[in-house]
Amino acid sequence: MVLIVYSVLQRFNNNTFFVEKNTTIVNFPIKNFDFGELLTEPVRKRHKCTVYDLIANVIHDGEPGTGKGTYRVFVLHKGTSKWFEMQDLHVTEVLPQMITLSESYIQIWERQDYSASTSNS
Repeated sequence: MVLIVYSVLQRFNNNTFFVEKNTTIVNFPIKNFDFGELLTEPVRKRHKCTVYDLIANVIHDGEPGTGKGTYRVFVLHKGTSKWFEMQDLHVTEVLPQMITLSESYIQIWERQDYSASTSNS
């Protein structure tokens, strides 16, 4: 099961005259994040597992609304447990610590019980 979190912060704010980008860095774990802490008690009871691991983090670089921005993504290679940064045709291995230093735009999380069941098949 995959959970997609779109713009945890509102990355683009409409001002009276222009659109500006919110560059706040948000510290987040990349493993064992329990989304259950964000759910109400009745909703939490309906879900057996609410712990997720990050598998991708999309970042927007550049100015909003100008068409001059680019996207890059940090992706976990599950076979090697290594993280890679991808932008256009460029792929570079990165340390996991670098992921949390980016301005997240979209995050993709995988539920731990789903990950364990698919790797045991």
